[in-house]
Amino acid sequence: MIDKIRRFVEWRIVGIPDTRLPKTDKVDIKEAEKVLIDWPEETAKPSVGLTRDTNENPHWTKFRRFLKNNRFDFEIFDYHRSDWLETAKNYDLIIWSPNSGPAELDEMKRKIYILEKKLGKKCFPDYETLLLCDDKVMSTYFLKMNGLPVADTFISNDYYEIEQMKTKLTYPLVSKRFHGASSREVDLIKNLGQLSRFSRKVFSFYGKKCSNAYFRQKNYVYFQRFIEGEGMDLRVNIAGNVITGYFRKPKHNDFRASGSGLVIKEDLPDEAIEIALKTYSAIGKAMLGVDMMRDREGKYWIIEISPFIGVITPIQLKVNNVAGSYFLSEDGVLDFRAENYWPQELALRVFFEQTYLSSVEEWKKKHIDPALRRGSLTKRIGNS
Repeated sequence: MIDKIRRFVEWRIVGIPDTRLPKTDKVDIKEAEKVLIDWPEETAKPSVGLTRDTNENPHWTKFRRFLKNNRFDFEIFDYHRSDWLETAKNYDLIIWSPNSGPAELDEMKRKIYILEKKLGKKCFPDYETLLLCDDKVMSTYFLKMNGLPVADTFISNDYYEIEQMKTKLTYPLVSKRFHGASSREVDLIKNLGQLSRFSRKVFSFYGKKCSNAYFRQKNYVYFQRFIEGEGMDLRVNIAGNVITGYFRKPKHNDFRASGSGLVIKEDLPDEAIEIALKTYSAIGKAMLGVDMMRDREGKYWIIEISPFIGVITPIQLKVNNVAGSYFLSEDGVLDFRAENYWPQELALRVFFEQTYLSSVEEWKKKHIDPALRRGSLTKRIGNS
């Protein structure tokens, strides 16, 4: 409460500029295994510009560790400055460390588009990945297009269609804003009256107030079917052939599991891993977090995806109370090893392999598709 009052005074009354500095890690970054890439001697390494983020659990420090361990030449690239375009010409590749927030992502989208589409520079993440980053509307369209088991979702930018559909929708509904993590801007719409009041606010001249002081939900709704089941959600993280994940429980008298802080790290269901792998293959990018819930019939439904994973600790999975990761082999075996990695480092290795040493399709044919074609996964846990 004291911090909230302090922020209100500083930002709303005094008007102190929001000039947050790049963060460093609060944990020992070296507690994770090193991620090394087998780089051919005859292949020149790109010169790299590395951006820094202000997230509490920063991405850029993990990228820096990977670059140092694999002997890539890099410099810190300050993309906020007016001379960013001229400075970017010094690099073959720019590694972006996304900050959360619509204003921050908008800046990155504009600049990555120019660098990739107009100047021919390589960027990680690329423009297409960034379109899916923290955008539930865009990612849901993508999931539907690829025939993946996404929970029934009604998205509309038409107020009159919403009024017509409100008697046909099944309540309760989970309303989400396109942007936001940790269950911010997630509400339960229990009946017709609540839906009407909600949509009137959203389609009003000013839109609906959000947790971001400078941003409002305007002229769209995102309603997802409320899944009756265990109450927990499940996160599966994939970066390359390395798979981790955990369960999240909602707090008492709350339906929202994400952001609750109640995390259960134990073995992942085979079906959920298979769904996540199919989604990862369809997305075709370096890393992916897939959030799912299981209904009363035992079927898993995707409720959200995240193409950029941020974690507090490299320990994201435990099997038989042993921390580690699953490694997917071509024969469909999930080999559990007591090894823990930063997903950002794993993703960067995948990006280099897909971009400089092969292609996305060649990489998938080697590392992911053979296991999926077998139709079933087998776990090998052993004495980890």
